[in-house]
Amino acid sequence: MTLCLALAMPGGVRAEPDPGRTLIMPGLGDPDVLSDGSRVLLTGTLDRAGARRLKFWESRDLTQFTPAGIYDPSAVDPRHDYCRIWAPDLSLDGGRYVLAFSALRHAPGTDCPKLGGLFATAQVTTFIATSPVGEIAFGPPVPINPGTGLPRSDVTRGCPAEGCNHAIRIDADLSRATDPGWFFYTWFDRGNNVSAFRLDAPDRVRDILRPYPNYANPRRDVAYEERITEAPDHFTRNGIHYLVYSRGHVHRSYGLSYLMADSAARFDKARGAHSLSTPAFTETGPGCVGSGLGRNYRNLPLVENMGHGSVIEHRGRHYIFYHVGQWRGAGCDGYRRKVYRQALRFRDDGTIESLTDLYLVWSRAPGRSYALDVQLGDGTWIAPCVGADILGRTPSYRFTGVCPSAPAPRAVHKSEIAQVRLVQSRDGTWGDGAGERQQTVAYDGGEVLRLDPPGRPPALAVTWTGTGRRGEAFSLDVVLKDGRVIGPCVDAGLLDRRHAHAFDGTCPAAPGAGVTPDRVAAFRVCSATGRAFKDWSRALCETRARPPGADRVHIDMGGG
Repeated sequence: MTLCLALAMPGGVRAEPDPGRTLIMPGLGDPDVLSDGSRVLLTGTLDRAGARRLKFWESRDLTQFTPAGIYDPSAVDPRHDYCRIWAPDLSLDGGRYVLAFSALRHAPGTDCPKLGGLFATAQVTTFIATSPVGEIAFGPPVPINPGTGLPRSDVTRGCPAEGCNHAIRIDADLSRATDPGWFFYTWFDRGNNVSAFRLDAPDRVRDILRPYPNYANPRRDVAYEERITEAPDHFTRNGIHYLVYSRGHVHRSYGLSYLMADSAARFDKARGAHSLSTPAFTETGPGCVGSGLGRNYRNLPLVENMGHGSVIEHRGRHYIFYHVGQWRGAGCDGYRRKVYRQALRFRDDGTIESLTDLYLVWSRAPGRSYALDVQLGDGTWIAPCVGADILGRTPSYRFTGVCPSAPAPRAVHKSEIAQVRLVQSRDGTWGDGAGERQQTVAYDGGEVLRLDPPGRPPALAVTWTGTGRRGEAFSLDVVLKDGRVIGPCVDAGLLDRRHAHAFDGTCPAAPGAGVTPDRVAAFRVCSATGRAFKDWSRALCETRARPPGADRVHIDMGGG
């Protein structure tokens, strides 16, 4: 749930929250935050042992949270017990809090029903409870729209006669960012899907998110969602509506994406999904891979992932709370979650910078190999963070939160980084000092860092995300102001799986077609897949104009 925050600050001006990733609450998942005008409330999903109740914390600075109360729905409902309580959502309705949460409901004193499997008879659904503002005193849970043909709570397996999108299962978001408000929710059918209705028109259901493989579209082979789109969170900024949501399995390629529209009624995945985070995969081990059908879509070791965002505004700046999942070893053991807070950074066009990605870009030097070192805020150097065995002669790297070449590959969020050092070798031999040089550049946030030496004219940085398809490779085209297209300018033989290119006016795939950056109107990135060879006849392409005078163009292909 997302509402604006306008807090009284007794005792003088408080420091602004750290914009980097900040640990808020270990052992909590599926966070939700709400301001009631005097405090910020935080709640979320507890671990399995505590999943029969909800805990609440309060804060006045978005950093220090203290206990505010506990809600045990079984204790206030003499007719039912509740278990597997997940994904609470808090909102305001006049002088009361409205709490929506997912749970299994069962007879008092009986065991929690099985969820899933051949003999399961129950299904998780969403309930509502209310409490006066200022208190954590929620009453008995009540189902949503019971006994009607409207979208409703449904404790049984299967789908209502009106369709699966009429069973409100999990991840509710009761948004009053506009009047009338909207109710977003997740339902089950061949995975997890998101629909919504306006509060004054619950009979008009809008299907907003379905996994790409579930319907006819050009991205049917996109795999990164792993048939899951869930956990919607709606907020507005500068007249733009955003719907942040989670995609992927929580134990695999879990991440955050978002939609943009000029109203909540116009959210449409067909207009383009934007990536907000990338799971921290590593080219080397160890990490969680899974087995069989439980493998992540990249089939790579996974160090950590993140999802289930809740956005709040504080002093004109937007912050997102989300949980990070981590494991021990390739067997995906010891799964644990922690809630973090991080500031959102908006580009000039209103799109949001990645919470995880840092594009490191530099100009190619013929015959040189590269490695990257990073210095953390505490002064510690990780060298190498990305070794020459991974980079080779590639003059860019998309850092997504892990140093794969560290002695023990480890997670490093970009907000922990103080400096990045680019090390070059002319002869491919490292440590002998022959033909080596290095360049160290300070990092202070953002998602792109140029590593060229001082005094060198910066090349135009072109960066992009993937489409989320397995084994994709990329090519880069240049669209000129006179309408001509140089395509490819950089082919897949050079780009391969890179996500950035320093454009200096040359087109390696089109010798003699050099063009100065001032003649460039736009860039187009194409993605192709295929085992033995890349099938460019089925390529997915996205084009972005170069804003006047811009030294960077970012192309969001929609995938993590």
